[in-house]
Amino acid sequence: MERHMKRNVFIRCLAAATVLSAAALVLFRFGFFGAGTVDGGVSHEAASVQTKNVSTVIRYAKGFTIEYRPGYKVMRVLTPWRNARTSFTYVLAPRGAKVPKMESGAVFVETPVRSVALSSTTHPPFFSLLGIEDAIIGISGSKLVNTPSVVERILDGRIIEVGDSSAGITGTFDMERLIELNPDLVMAYGTGDALYDRHGKLIEAGFRVAMNSAYMEMTPLGRFEWIKFVAAFFDMEEEADRLVLETAARYETLAANAINVVSKPTVFVGSNNRGVWQVSGGGSFEAAAFRDAGARYLWDDDSSTGSMPLHIEAVLERAGDADIWLHPGSVGSLEELSTEDERYAVFRAFRSGQVFNRDAIIGPGGGNDIWQGGLALPDLVLADLISIFHPEILPDHKRIWYRQLPEKAARP
Repeated sequence: MERHMKRNVFIRCLAAATVLSAAALVLFRFGFFGAGTVDGGVSHEAASVQTKNVSTVIRYAKGFTIEYRPGYKVMRVLTPWRNARTSFTYVLAPRGAKVPKMESGAVFVETPVRSVALSSTTHPPFFSLLGIEDAIIGISGSKLVNTPSVVERILDGRIIEVGDSSAGITGTFDMERLIELNPDLVMAYGTGDALYDRHGKLIEAGFRVAMNSAYMEMTPLGRFEWIKFVAAFFDMEEEADRLVLETAARYETLAANAINVVSKPTVFVGSNNRGVWQVSGGGSFEAAAFRDAGARYLWDDDSSTGSMPLHIEAVLERAGDADIWLHPGSVGSLEELSTEDERYAVFRAFRSGQVFNRDAIIGPGGGNDIWQGGLALPDLVLADLISIFHPEILPDHKRIWYRQLPEKAARP
């Protein structure tokens, strides 16, 4: 009951976030509860491992595993980045326990972790869901954080800026400040490009680095299940299990109503940028979400998990008569969109006004909440999509992250 109450408070505050100032927003003191991400309609056999007091089931994520052994657990990150030829292994044991026999290259971590520094604004929602925000002592790119309970701690100085992720993957860590803070753990991510990755230098500096590769999952519930990766460092797997199960149940109920519809609208994404139109592959995270919401994604026949660079002519050939256009870039109206490329007017979705962006909630520092609160409430992101594709299924749903582009932007 308490979890549902906190979730409802969070949802109400999300809606209010579009009209409240940053100062007013942080007056709300609450945590996230009820979240998840989705399997995109793809089911696979669950892997279950048990110890005397813990039972963890990995149902959706494919990028990490947890194995329980007497007195400790072994966690492996299998695919830290695309085409990775390396993996990461963590041996977790209770604080003060005898260090177990370690395999070569494994990182030993005492649990529960007492302090952590984060490299990404996508991480805080999971900490808030689990109620462990107080463990966060540093974060890179703090001005972009939207998670209210974490924003509050940033503003009052309990969480310190330790880098600049506002520069994207080129952002850096402040090593001197990290050394001063001395966190038990630094949660990072990798791309496989040494020019951008920071985890190597962190490891060289003596930090224990946990590689959070949730972004590599190609389904929403797969991404959300990385909350169990976070939870393992705090011995909170059982709570994470409940969160995933509850969220998956809500998500899959919504998806079941949408997937089986007879008439499915055709959908495409993206926009023309300097002569290149990046189109998500049919095996991508976006394509999975569209399928679950009852749409026919026009590049569903492609198995790529990333994006494909195309010319606008190729996109027009396939999507010129599509029903719905999503994610057209940083634009506020159809009028603004049309000024970017006059050929957009050829798309039927543009002419009919069926163009939607996922930028309805932008935090005071510029952080897009679809990649923060949206990760914590994937069932509601799915509801947003269903309300676009099949408004008859959810006639009373008020969209949270998605908005239909107006013909003209509101004038000040």
